[in-house]
Amino acid sequence: MKAKNVIPIRQTQPPPPAPPPEVWPIVVKLLHGSTVNRRGEEIHQLEFRQPFARDVKLRGNPIHISAEGEALIDEKKMSAMIAALSDLPAYSIDRLDPRDWNSCAYRLRAFFFPEPAAWD
Repeated sequence: MKAKNVIPIRQTQPPPPAPPPEVWPIVVKLLHGSTVNRRGEEIHQLEFRQPFARDVKLRGNPIHISAEGEALIDEKKMSAMIAALSDLPAYSIDRLDPRDWNSCAYRLRAFFFPEPAAWD
């Protein structure tokens, strides 16, 4: 016997959980080398405080969006931001292995994008 007017049930997935809130300081391990802190001590990770508008005002926004919509990192501004947020001198950032520098830059870059949800 064939059922009439049966409406198929669509199974939906629950929405993914919201990402956890950021916990400061953010820590990035230096996997390819080390650097030194202000006291000359060797360190193997950088701890970043939360960025504020003042940091952008003083050092510039390290992220720019190209005409093609690509997110670009301004290396000089990002190096200055990494130094400021980790409370390390510029020379300590300059001596990072490039892979560690990129790990820091890409971990921080999300904080310098606009939040489109705020425009609604």
